[in-house]
Amino acid sequence: MVKVVVAGEAGTSVKESQAWFRITEAEIVGVADSLSSLREILQGTEVDIVDIGSVTDSTDPWVTLAAQAGKHILCAEGSALGREGISLCDQHDIMLQFANTLRFAPEYEQAHEQIKNGAIGKAGVIRVRRGAPTSSQNADKCIFQALGMREFDWLRWTFGEVERVMAREVKHTNEPGQIVHYALVMLRMASGAIAHVELSWAEGTEHTSFELTGDQGMIAHDSRESTPIRWSRGEQLLSTTFQGMDLMQRQREHFIRCVQKQEGSRLHSRDLLAALDIASAARESVKTGQPVKLMHGGDEG
Repeated sequence: MVKVVVAGEAGTSVKESQAWFRITEAEIVGVADSLSSLREILQGTEVDIVDIGSVTDSTDPWVTLAAQAGKHILCAEGSALGREGISLCDQHDIMLQFANTLRFAPEYEQAHEQIKNGAIGKAGVIRVRRGAPTSSQNADKCIFQALGMREFDWLRWTFGEVERVMAREVKHTNEPGQIVHYALVMLRMASGAIAHVELSWAEGTEHTSFELTGDQGMIAHDSRESTPIRWSRGEQLLSTTFQGMDLMQRQREHFIRCVQKQEGSRLHSRDLLAALDIASAARESVKTGQPVKLMHGGDEG
């Protein structure tokens, strides 16, 4: 039985708590809604994992506190996690993952496996989209990091390293006074494939889709459709359905097995750094209006 503390600002850790409640191998031993309460729990309670939910400002102080206490860390996707926090975890031999990565989403995991098995042949043009409702809490957030990190990581994992990043961004206020925010990121992969990543804070509900094309077929997914994933190859059209636990539970069960040294981690700190590099390059490209070249690094596995 692993002991878990769910941390984050007041009212932001409900989904994380619910995911842990569904896991028989885990016990929530505390909920911390401030750094001081997290420090108090870590000092007086046996803890294995700290699951850090949404934090308005930098997540680094929360990560630092948990890492210095020797606890393994899950950090909400899109958090303002910096290199300092990641490096500190490496120094203390702490396992750090950002939560809800697409590596554990069934549609994306299946597509990854199909790509690796040659289902579409040599990848050509890749289109990925993520949209979410606009919110005043997103006004000052970086859309590339807060909304795009999962896509950037999954694209690297599936298609290999990114060589060049070009990005455009549009932000305006609509008639009701809400900030509407769009971004388009174009990634040139080392394999020669081109990925178009569309990000949008202007949706009624969260929406994701992908269309992955190659010289021998195509794989497509749209979260608004009843068929989770479609694969076409010539005249053949196949669909796949998924049953069972959601990605939050799947990743947390994997994380437990990693903490217990029953299996190797699917996501490493170097993967977080690589996704951060892509987000940073997108910001720089928007600022300069020019493409940004990336150095190779990280792990494709």
